[in-house]
Amino acid sequence: MGLLFGDWLTDQRGRQDGIGDLARNFALEDVTKKLSGRKSDEHKSWADAVIKSDIPGHIYAFNDAWQEFLQADRS
Repeated sequence: MGLLFGDWLTDQRGRQDGIGDLARNFALEDVTKKLSGRKSDEHKSWADAVIKSDIPGHIYAFNDAWQEFLQADRS
């Protein structure tokens, strides 16, 4: 389908759970800039950025979000 994680995550900002918190609090533009202009591993780029954010709850939320994203991308 070609869905990008950043776009999917932005759509999750209204959620009242860890994924919504991640979407509202994470610097999405920083990761998007890192991804633009070159082909890269989207999961690795996002995982690296989330780990660097130093907010442990975001790591768990990212893992859950990535699984939901993969399901949405397959639909």
